[in-house]
Amino acid sequence: MPPFFDQYGDPTMDPYTILSLPPTSTEAEIKKAYRMQMLQLHPDKLSPSLTDASIAAVTDKFHNVKDAYEFLISPIHMTSKRLYMAKMASQRADYERREAYLRRSGDKGDSYTAYIAQG
Repeated sequence: MPPFFDQYGDPTMDPYTILSLPPTSTEAEIKKAYRMQMLQLHPDKLSPSLTDASIAAVTDKFHNVKDAYEFLISPIHMTSKRLYMAKMASQRADYERREAYLRRSGDKGDSYTAYIAQG
């Protein structure tokens, strides 16, 4: 599993997906999901019968859950979180515009290429 943060401190994965939460979750819901996953993934709670590869995979997930929680809750990451949320909103808006265009145009050949060319 790749690390949660890239070299610039931006998330490489969706923190809400990692915590299995919708993007509209409250701080209390985020804390609850974090605690539940930490209980399941904590290295001290793992079965001794797991292989080294399994332990490494669970440990990576453990660190990603910890980083996702810190990203969503910590005031240190507030600027990064705002930028991330704006990026996600922009991608959602682009998707919705594209879908609306495709619905309006019907099935006239490669309408997605026409949409992109239209700008």
